[in-house]
Amino acid sequence: MDEIFAKIAQETTTFNLGDEEKWRTLYEPFYKPPPPTVTVIRDERYGPAERNLLDVFVPVPTSPSPEEEEKEPTRPVLMFVHGGGFFSGGKQWSEKVYSNIGYFFAQHGIITVVANHQLVPHVQYPGGAQDMQLAREWIYNNIASPRYGRGAPGKVVLLGSSSGGAHIAMNLYSPAAAADPNIPVFPPVAGIIYLSVPFWYDRRKPVRQRTIRSYYGSDDEEVWGPKSGLGLFKALPDGSPLLDSQKIPIYLGTVEWEVPETADAMVKFLDAYRARSRPSNTLPVFHVLKKHNHLSNVLSIGTEDTVQGRMLVDFVYSCVGGERERKREGRL
Repeated sequence: MDEIFAKIAQETTTFNLGDEEKWRTLYEPFYKPPPPTVTVIRDERYGPAERNLLDVFVPVPTSPSPEEEEKEPTRPVLMFVHGGGFFSGGKQWSEKVYSNIGYFFAQHGIITVVANHQLVPHVQYPGGAQDMQLAREWIYNNIASPRYGRGAPGKVVLLGSSSGGAHIAMNLYSPAAAADPNIPVFPPVAGIIYLSVPFWYDRRKPVRQRTIRSYYGSDDEEVWGPKSGLGLFKALPDGSPLLDSQKIPIYLGTVEWEVPETADAMVKFLDAYRARSRPSNTLPVFHVLKKHNHLSNVLSIGTEDTVQGRMLVDFVYSCVGGERERKREGRL
């Protein structure tokens, strides 16, 4: 692991097209074999598009008593959405990645859903956001089933990495989803984790410019700006539950060696959130992970480097029941 940290420190914020494969290859040897304590259900369909598929990682339960079977499901649920610049990536990037996410959180008592979404150039705005809505609705309608571990539909935390987080933001903050502040967020959201998310874009980057043009129909900021995660957040109506840090907590995570575009976007979102949050000027949980770059924070989850993973587990449980819930799962 020290060799990876040295390589990250050598390259600092440099992250070019194709570098993602280099970092994935470096991390692959550090993942352990699939644990026997987790059952994986692959390729469940949540929508009509070819890529509308998800995997469910279920903690192997102890045999519940008849009384427990009759109770409401209480297990927390995490939905993870991969990054890839809007045009690449997948829930099974390789045999081990992103199963590392599912296995890690399931081993901590959290039912984990790892979802695909449509990619540019085969989707345009708001297609990615609509995929998120369909995946969330699938969880709401299905996760309480014994087949999926009897997860609690009201204890769902969303985790988006890079562009996956941008799709989550564009879903949650869309005018259709957040038009009336008196209507609760549906399906329910217990918390949100944004890791290295481009809420805003640097259109000067050739790859990003092409992607913006394909996804939003134009690379003119006047066109895509209001539709970005940041633009939609700023347009939320006063009183929206998404502005209430006590109702829907946010974990905003970045890294020591973040690419400049994403670092700038994360800071913009942090400032925008503080300006509108309730109670007034409340900050989200904000963390800069030392020694890591734009992708290694997610790749580290499930390896001997437990810093990022444990922080996220703690955040999930803080959103859904804290120590009492963890004790019930036998995780303390």
